[in-house]
Amino acid sequence: MITKSFSFKILAVALAILLLLPNFFSAELSPVTPYKGKEKFDPSFARINSIKLLEEHTDSIALLKNITKRSFEYVELLESVIEQRFYHGFSHFNTSENWIAALAGKLIKEDFACKVQPEKIMQHPNAACSQQALVMMAVLRNKKISYRSLGLPHHYAMEVLIGNEWFFCDPNMEPGITREQRMLSHWQHQTDILKQYYDSSRYPDLDYHFGKNQMVIVGTINEIPAQKARVFHSVTGILSKTVWLFPLIFLLFRLRIKVKKPLLSFAFARRKPSLSLSA
Repeated sequence: MITKSFSFKILAVALAILLLLPNFFSAELSPVTPYKGKEKFDPSFARINSIKLLEEHTDSIALLKNITKRSFEYVELLESVIEQRFYHGFSHFNTSENWIAALAGKLIKEDFACKVQPEKIMQHPNAACSQQALVMMAVLRNKKISYRSLGLPHHYAMEVLIGNEWFFCDPNMEPGITREQRMLSHWQHQTDILKQYYDSSRYPDLDYHFGKNQMVIVGTINEIPAQKARVFHSVTGILSKTVWLFPLIFLLFRLRIKVKKPLLSFAFARRKPSLSLSA
């Protein structure tokens, strides 16, 4: 006959195994966007799989072209390299990386599974507008070049400070735009002015991305965006690898209490004074 105690042990062990198993399977719970062949994406750039390699690759081209590393030309070059490194589409955590975040992205909201750490984004050929901007920001921080984010209704871009002028950058949607057209003094954060620099055959829904008669939302200079998402991914990343231990720890704690109870009862019984009939 199976006792209640034995059933609890089986349940605790089964739960531990269930919580451990996702770490061994690289399942994609969120949809993976395929490359549609319309962007500047170069699959050979997959070898550039870290921020350090991205910076070194950009620096090597800058050296050959005699481009100063804190110049507008360097920023433009970096943007071009990122355009070739990624095609558009959110990169997500899979189950072996962080199964809790991956599951939250599937069951609650896709944002929970979207990567925000630049090094983790670099493990994918695809990245969305915000993710490509995060990668570019990481290199700019290393180069001590100031930047800030630009929020649009359904898009995310950025601008970079060179000298006393802010320049618009968008490695994701790849506008055909000149140095003068990038200048804040030219477009004054008015989204309608930007639309003319984008390929309408690739983006027939520019009003959706940029809105109509709207101003962009300007972020804080040199801010590291998505701090809450970074904390969530850090915590769930640790839990994904360790939460399977919790039912086993609880089981051991429960067994320890059960062992202590008989010992305490036995000790109490030994110490209990006996009744005497004599006066």
